[in-house]
Amino acid sequence: MNNNLRQISINGVDDKLYYKKIDNGMEVFMIPNKNILNIYATFTTKYGSVVDEFVPIKESKMIKVPKGIAHFLEHKVFEQENRQQPFEFYSKSGTDCNAHTSLTNTTYEFFGPNNFQENLEYLLDFVQNPYLTEKNVEKEKGIIEQEIKMYLDDPFWTMYDGIRNNTFINNPTKYPIGGTVESIYKINKNILDKCYKTFYHPSNMFVVLTGNFDPEEAITIIEVNQSKKNFNKMRDIRIKEYKEPDEVVKKEEVVTRNIDMPKLSFGIKINTKKINIDSEYKLNIYISLIFNILFGVSSVFFEKMNNRKYLSMPVGIDKIRGGSHLLITLICETNYPSKLVNEIRKVIENISISSEDLEIYKRSLISGYIRSFDDITSLNDAIVDNVINYNKYNTNTIDIIRNLNINELNNVISSLDLSNTSVYTVVPPNFKEHA
Repeated sequence: MNNNLRQISINGVDDKLYYKKIDNGMEVFMIPNKNILNIYATFTTKYGSVVDEFVPIKESKMIKVPKGIAHFLEHKVFEQENRQQPFEFYSKSGTDCNAHTSLTNTTYEFFGPNNFQENLEYLLDFVQNPYLTEKNVEKEKGIIEQEIKMYLDDPFWTMYDGIRNNTFINNPTKYPIGGTVESIYKINKNILDKCYKTFYHPSNMFVVLTGNFDPEEAITIIEVNQSKKNFNKMRDIRIKEYKEPDEVVKKEEVVTRNIDMPKLSFGIKINTKKINIDSEYKLNIYISLIFNILFGVSSVFFEKMNNRKYLSMPVGIDKIRGGSHLLITLICETNYPSKLVNEIRKVIENISISSEDLEIYKRSLISGYIRSFDDITSLNDAIVDNVINYNKYNTNTIDIIRNLNINELNNVISSLDLSNTSVYTVVPPNFKEHA
């Protein structure tokens, strides 16, 4: 075993986490599984759409960049000058590749069982050597404009953007991940260069590997690959911090789209700094637990609303971080939006969870957590999420879940201010709610 490659036990499962921070600052997280055929590799930068003001590397003053630049940069990283393009390269071995930009990070990935060394080296190489010219940057604007317009026609994406915009006042979480048509036309090669050199430094990036591979082989591939490249010494990245009020921008908005059935997003903005608990990770579990017990497919609420025909599908429950605040969104499809909103308000104004409900949900959480180790994509996603939000992968999750208790849960519930809400509804033309 490589003495510098840490092997960390994961409580409650047989799998091990292999971890190393290599010389240039890049972190590597690996959970191998010899019983799985495939390999899933991700290469992530801690740079997403919420970063719109920062101090570029080798500069001293903060700059403000156009909205959507992280997503724009994701597109351009895929363009290579003197080598095969990523999709061509990976298709030769029957390997899938992709990338996505979120509010908090940009992740590049491949999925497949073949040519592990070549695929991993190519992932590192193409992400660390984009080809940017004034001409290809201008060409990309039309492509991204069409993508933005496509999302504007999607009612669920409209709700996702709309509820954030109506909830957050100052935090850039409020803005569309891809920016706007107007903002992307303000992007140029110089701005992209500044963003890339600042946020795509290895010390701001990490690799996650899950599936059927040898961790010693993998870390050797990565270290040899990185040793051939020169990177400037990186200082701490300075990003503007925003002070966010508890209030929402707009309590209610209704928009019309060409759809068959109304869809609504009920947003609850929670200041997590006002909740006294010893762990942000544990608080996240408690909040997920609360809303799943109240509104999940096994909840009394879902059974009642389903029987009354108020719901045409299970309630989607989403969490969005925005600095000091957490936005919980309940996503519903219904012909009775106002009635459903009233029923949701009744539940959140009178939260009551029994010890029995807590214990049932704890068992469900633990079994789901254990099963996730056989799903290399969800496991990889969980590691990425942990590193982005907590700067580590939590290997004691089962112990944390087992130690959840009704007294602490009631303390969290009593500390929750659920009064700052916003409802965003998308309805068909000429919609009228039935009596």
